[in-house]
Amino acid sequence: MRLSKLTLVAIVLGIGIICAKARPVPGLSIKGLVDAADLIIAGKVERVQQTGTGSVELNGVDYARLDFQAEMRVDETIKGRSAPVSFTFSYSTPAIDSVGNVAEGGLAPNTYRVVFLKKTATGYAFVSPYYPSIPSASKSCGPNWQVQLGEDAYHRVLQRLLDLLCTDSTPEEKQSALFDLNWNEDSSAAPFLRAALNLPDVKSNPTLRISIVSDLLHWKDLSVLPLAEEDLFDRSAKSPFYPKSNLVLAISSLEPHTSIPLLARVLKSPEPEERVAAARFLEYTNSQTALDILLSALDDPDREVQFAAMQSLGNLTNQHWWRPSTLDPDSHWNVCIEHWREFEAQRKTGTQ
Repeated sequence: MRLSKLTLVAIVLGIGIICAKARPVPGLSIKGLVDAADLIIAGKVERVQQTGTGSVELNGVDYARLDFQAEMRVDETIKGRSAPVSFTFSYSTPAIDSVGNVAEGGLAPNTYRVVFLKKTATGYAFVSPYYPSIPSASKSCGPNWQVQLGEDAYHRVLQRLLDLLCTDSTPEEKQSALFDLNWNEDSSAAPFLRAALNLPDVKSNPTLRISIVSDLLHWKDLSVLPLAEEDLFDRSAKSPFYPKSNLVLAISSLEPHTSIPLLARVLKSPEPEERVAAARFLEYTNSQTALDILLSALDDPDREVQFAAMQSLGNLTNQHWWRPSTLDPDSHWNVCIEHWREFEAQRKTGTQ
């Protein structure tokens, strides 16, 4: 599974453990939204007006509630009974999902969206309080664009989202479209993404280019491997929104004979966060070939890289030596390093 395109990759390493209270947020599933919706409409949100306030109670806790009315100009009804061109509906935020998590999803005026609604006793409600809608292009890619994904509701929604890549949308809208894709479900977008890589606006934007290449690699499209290598090892190819760690993660999903040499090269990167990603994701190759490479990473000057290497070594060998200890942190660290040095020596002598 992708480490969320909205939060992107966050690799948290360290000696101590920090406990934090957080409310869980489900990942975005376009397929899930389509399946659960009674009505899916695409068009421009023309007006959003607050109509009231109130509260919602859950397990004895009161949450503030804001009520809104939205007016949309509907270009297309993708699923359900055809909606009028001028469509008005009400919603509230925060909303509570079926397991009691509180979300604040809503709509913004003057945006094009695909909106997912379900029937209620009084009208309609969002299918998901977290993802009430996704971005939509205001027009199609045009008659010369040959990639069409399909006529079922799911692929029509996906086409609306991806059309942002080949139309005059903003870079931010294009990024949002890519970040809404799900590695585990949306591989049917691959032909569209391969075509989009040839578009000048995509070629010149590292965020878009690296994101698309990551998607295609995760879907085992090796035709983009040269582009992945170019972006991965070109220091000038940088994105403020999409870390190369996601590209490293996608590479780790390939066959070991392809992924391991590339991840070994990333372990020599001058950027510590990229070396951390390589050490952490070498585990995902599920290959014993990765052990010697991870053992060499114990010499890395950055402790986070060393720690990531020890994590991967432990998971690949089912030996977990990072545990509570009466030793001070530095001494405990040295004990763990020494354990893996002994493991390395045993591998070299053939006793492991």
